[in-house]
Amino acid sequence: MIRTLIVTASCVALSGCAHAFECTVHGGDEVRELTTDHFVVTSDLPLKQHLAEANNLELLWDTFAAFFRAEVPTARIPVVVLPDTSTVESFASGYAGFVVRRGPTALVVGAPTEKGGTNINAHELTHLVSAFMLPRQPRWVAEGLGTYFEDATFKDARTVKMGGWNKSRAEEAFVTGVVPLEELNEWGGLRFNERETRHYASAWAWIHYLSNHDEARLQRLFEGLRGTRPITKVMAEVFPPAEAAALRDKVQAYLGAAKFRGWETVLRRTPTVSSPTALEPWRVHLLRNRLFLNDEAAAQKDLAMAVELAPTPRPAAVAVVEAALQNTPAKALLDAYPAAPEVLIAADDDDSKLRRAQLTQALEVAPTDAELLLVAADAALNAGAPEEAEALARRGLALAPWSTQLATTLVYASANRDRCDEAEARWPIAEALLPERPTEQTTKFIARIRELISKCREREKAGPSAP
Repeated sequence: MIRTLIVTASCVALSGCAHAFECTVHGGDEVRELTTDHFVVTSDLPLKQHLAEANNLELLWDTFAAFFRAEVPTARIPVVVLPDTSTVESFASGYAGFVVRRGPTALVVGAPTEKGGTNINAHELTHLVSAFMLPRQPRWVAEGLGTYFEDATFKDARTVKMGGWNKSRAEEAFVTGVVPLEELNEWGGLRFNERETRHYASAWAWIHYLSNHDEARLQRLFEGLRGTRPITKVMAEVFPPAEAAALRDKVQAYLGAAKFRGWETVLRRTPTVSSPTALEPWRVHLLRNRLFLNDEAAAQKDLAMAVELAPTPRPAAVAVVEAALQNTPAKALLDAYPAAPEVLIAADDDDSKLRRAQLTQALEVAPTDAELLLVAADAALNAGAPEEAEALARRGLALAPWSTQLATTLVYASANRDRCDEAEARWPIAEALLPERPTEQTTKFIARIRELISKCREREKAGPSAP
């Protein structure tokens, strides 16, 4: 996520400063949805600008593939492009862009890049894609890559330039001194303050130096982070302790010389872009509900508004919301909506044979619904079918490689089949996708997985059960 460091006094003092991303019933502009090869782009920008933003996202996608020297996952990521950063802040105070994670679904929220400003979409999308390409990256690598790509500038409809001069980050890292890798490797749950600002700057400086002057070492780092060996061993091999101090001096000198050269990527193909579809007012309110990062009351208000504006008979997505607002079990809707993904996902406490058959039927209609695949995989695990669960989870991860839940399902499937080495190798990849600041619930979840692997080892030592 990128926080907004400066908020203009006028926006703080005046109410209603932000553009109202609203439905047409409540005075907003028409909200449209465009589908491209890899994105679902929703915005209320003028259509010409909306199309340009969709094209720019596809150009970024090609850039990731070129930089990581691999094709990025076959996902279609939902992105909401709001008209300006003040509108973004109306949903998430203090943020200029963010990612909403709900199950395997990741929604990127940002605004068009102002001239000379940070490309929020480039920064946030880098995090999502690199989580797949480098599943066990330390935070300094993740933020270094994000800040490296965040100056993405579109020269024309087919060319993007990035990795150029970032005066503020370069000066911060040069004046305060480049943070040693040993310290950067410990970078975890710092508050967004002066110390963390220094860490961001140094992470950018290290990635920038390696990309421009030591690409072979950067590629060795990428290869190591794709593997299963401990990160400490990877770091020690790529950055030997005997070379660490000298390398830091080289990065410091690199900043002082101020010889920065960006690089360009040209779009290799013509993106497919669907015709725009206007969202109905109730769908706009369901979307608004997902945009509130820390305001639960406002989010609930939009759910109630979606129910109020929805037609009768209720669309499945609204029926689920209405059931939740009325504390009605979602599985009670299964008879009325037997194959609706929204209902099957919400009714995930029922793992009966009937529901598994309904999940199979729904996946025939929506085979690329990662959340539906997760629910189907969990249902298969609960029914004692780990092989089926593994196949479903693999399909889901191809679509949502940043999903901890899908990656963890593979750990469960391996352990349930007494493949302890496999479970142990898969767990670090799933663990790396957990939030940077684990909650008490997350800590208990980690302990549960480790206990699962430990019990697998105990069964392995005990040998086959006697007939």
